[in-house]
Amino acid sequence: MPKIYQLLIEKINNKNALIESWFQEKFSKNKPLFYNSVDLRYSGFKIAPIDTNCFPAGFNNLSQNSKIIAQTAVRDFLKKNFLDAKKILIIPENHTRNFRYLENVLALAQIISEVDQVAQVDIGSLIPEIENNLEINLENGKKIILQKLLKNGDKIFTKNIKNGDIFIPDLVISNNDFTDGIPDFLKDIDQPIVPSAALGWYQRTKSIHFGIYNNLAKELANLIDIDPWLISTMHYTCNEIDFKEGKGAEYLENKVDKLILEIKEKYQEYKIDAEPYCYIKADSGTYGLGMMTAKSSMDIAEINKKERNKMNIIKGNVQNTHVIIQEGILTIDRVKNIIAEPMIYLVNGQVVGNLFRVNESRDNMISLNAAGMSFYDIDDLNDDELFLGLPKNEVVKIYSLIARLAALAASSESY
Repeated sequence: MPKIYQLLIEKINNKNALIESWFQEKFSKNKPLFYNSVDLRYSGFKIAPIDTNCFPAGFNNLSQNSKIIAQTAVRDFLKKNFLDAKKILIIPENHTRNFRYLENVLALAQIISEVDQVAQVDIGSLIPEIENNLEINLENGKKIILQKLLKNGDKIFTKNIKNGDIFIPDLVISNNDFTDGIPDFLKDIDQPIVPSAALGWYQRTKSIHFGIYNNLAKELANLIDIDPWLISTMHYTCNEIDFKEGKGAEYLENKVDKLILEIKEKYQEYKIDAEPYCYIKADSGTYGLGMMTAKSSMDIAEINKKERNKMNIIKGNVQNTHVIIQEGILTIDRVKNIIAEPMIYLVNGQVVGNLFRVNESRDNMISLNAAGMSFYDIDDLNDDELFLGLPKNEVVKIYSLIARLAALAASSESY
């Protein structure tokens, strides 16, 4: 069984200049997105991303040190891409009762507002019911003000109801993943939106992303002389499936068995004593919805009505008709002796925070993105609270390598 951490840290330390030159060349051709978050899984014998978000939430979970690093990365992004942007508007998801999410938006706004070139940051809401400004009290005395978005010709703006001041942003930052499509309100405006709304889940797919990622992983693996499988996942897609009616199930079952067989072959190659499994999840979507695991086609054939209904509908009440069948990776990470998985945050293609998602209600097979989860920044954890196999400063180097590769893949997507 390969000791992937020891192998990767050796490659990183010995070939750092070569690796950095490779990333620099790649990002010169595809500029990094404003931000990303990357969910990783580490099984002991491999580490790979299982999800890459282009509109990440969770900035409220970053440590103070991580937020300072994020400020520097935001400053670099603006100087390279939007030197004249002084007024910035954030467009969040249409949540008003999810306080955790709103704390994320507030933290993001505070990070951006600390950048020296930024004069003002407003938060504009697409919720139709908001007539003027909506002030929401959060925990610990915090509050957030959601302002009604207005439009005049090709400009969107907000209006301060107290003094009548008009705020016309130079740059719009989306924290909305547009699962339902781009609202008409945001079409045909001349203000730049980052990341591009074209990366919304209404058309972005995980399968395209991981196809690009796997090709990049092969390039990098060839550069540092490792097997790309150790830092990637195999996958297939199944389109035009109807979980509720059972249509397309046979095709899905065949793909599951084919992928399980290919995983078994890799396990045999590396003498890995483990049972292969795969994730079946919505090819477009987030929040951990529309997801299950399978060890064979029988797991698909035997799913009950409740499970079919869970797989049938994802965020925004959108029907899940396209799935990705992705190689499953057990997590062996533990934080405070609780099952965990890394979540890496990037701004401008650079790592700004290393979080762990923990969840006592989940097993080590499936994503921990579910009810009962909580988060820790690695900066706030002592070595005796971590069970990672290497000192945390070396583990962070490995996280950075894989997460930057995923961010590069996201920046290379085109729709």
